[in-house]
Amino acid sequence: MSATSDTAPLRWGIAATGSIAASMCEALRTLPDAEIVAVGSRTPDAAVSFAQRFGIDRAHGSYEALWADDDVDIVYIASPHSHHRDMTVAALDAGKHVLCEKAFAINATQARQMVDAARRNDRFLMEAMWTWFIPAVVDIRRRVLDGEIGELKVVEANFGIPVTDPDGRHRRIDLAGGAMLDVGIYPVTFARFLAGDPVNAKVSGSLGATGVDATVGGVVTFANGALGVFHTSLDMMTSLGASVFGTLGRIDVEAPFWFPTSFTVRVTGQEPVHVEMAHDGLAHEAAHATDRIRAGHRESDVIPLATTVSTMELLDDIRAQLGVIYPEER
Repeated sequence: MSATSDTAPLRWGIAATGSIAASMCEALRTLPDAEIVAVGSRTPDAAVSFAQRFGIDRAHGSYEALWADDDVDIVYIASPHSHHRDMTVAALDAGKHVLCEKAFAINATQARQMVDAARRNDRFLMEAMWTWFIPAVVDIRRRVLDGEIGELKVVEANFGIPVTDPDGRHRRIDLAGGAMLDVGIYPVTFARFLAGDPVNAKVSGSLGATGVDATVGGVVTFANGALGVFHTSLDMMTSLGASVFGTLGRIDVEAPFWFPTSFTVRVTGQEPVHVEMAHDGLAHEAAHATDRIRAGHRESDVIPLATTVSTMELLDDIRAQLGVIYPEER
């Protein structure tokens, strides 16, 4: 990989051609210091079609060809999380920086292997948890830390969507399906962004016919004593909202809470304050990764790699309580 100058655009390769990859391409188009130079897929036809759609010069019919592309500085891993470990390690070993979609991996063991690969290759690696960079969420965190609603006590959030395809990846145990890693990760990490390091979780739920977690509810306890109360499901549509409670008031976050454009602060004895803040979707996390790489850093200071690994440890514990074990873990 060629060295990236302080002024030349960071050259991106897109690994996979699904909807989230398309969203990232739209986001990268808005950044003046980003250039999408290549896309890779498991099949040449998919890569060519995606490249034509977004005006990308090179379409690689395999991921191995994308890793080997000398004009790519950073790879965005947009595949399902069942493939994240293998693709991320291969890209890092090929000398690429990596921004990897959530869930970062299927478990903490895989996450540690990815971190090890980044460190031995001296490359940047970051979990693409876009919620932590959405301006409204960042401002909510600032208000919580500034004590606007007093001492933080509870963060409530939910994310449930009905997934009816019995053969889709969400329902497949062999693809690390289930509610927690796909949608439940959002209410858990939203609470973590506001409350800090988790201590433990207590959960209950039901499994689907294939053995994946279908509906889960629980409470995460954080080191500062705050609670993260959540529920998630593949079987029902929930409100997709969130509320943050402190000793002096609360903040109600509009749905969908993981990328909101408004929220309302309600402090006891004061008039409610409604705040509207636009966002640019995935562009915020991509801009952050770019800034960190240009400054010579090898991880994010918003989502450090240790934070990502500990989140995977928390999700492992939640799955263990539910009795969900993926085939490769047996």
